[in-house]
Amino acid sequence: MASSILFFIVTVALFGLVPGPDIIFVITQAVTKGKKEALYVSLGLTTGCMFHATLASFGVAFIFQQSALAFNALKTLGVIYLLYLAYKTFVNADKEITATDNNRAKLGYFKGILMNILNPKVILFFLAFLPQFVPSNVNHISLYMFMLGVIFMLVTLVVFCTVAILASQLNTHLISNPKMMTKVNKGSAFVLGGLAILLALARQN
Repeated sequence: MASSILFFIVTVALFGLVPGPDIIFVITQAVTKGKKEALYVSLGLTTGCMFHATLASFGVAFIFQQSALAFNALKTLGVIYLLYLAYKTFVNADKEITATDNNRAKLGYFKGILMNILNPKVILFFLAFLPQFVPSNVNHISLYMFMLGVIFMLVTLVVFCTVAILASQLNTHLISNPKMMTKVNKGSAFVLGGLAILLALARQN
């Protein structure tokens, strides 16, 4: 069992580095908002993952797998939220750049958690992903899957925080160059808009 958990940890770590909506969001927030907010975003994203992993572990995710209405309703909310973030980022792109204070940085947590909770593809991912790592001789499958969800969250948090810290190094240089920062912010807005489009095109199966 120990070897299977180790294999799971390595798989999750590699998966966390694969370019996808979460890692792209962490990078854009690190570059445009700085290290503090990016770290809170990372914690929020992984909290959202844990939320979905818990639903998958105890069978609630099955609803989103079977119900097109539930899937599309959650997806619509996710698209609206991403478009809202894109709009706010674009209209504030040329505002004066200042260091991110702790209170504002903490809002990154809610950005991250909402981004993942409102994405039905995440819950379907866990519903398909976690059972593959459950040994056949396990008695309490739900609890074992929940444990895997906790491990997934912790490993992914380490990966995201590492990426956030590295990417935030660009932010320190951009703060001293307002014109470039404005361009980067506008680019970030388009990235968020692109993520919204990808989510809108997501299918249940």
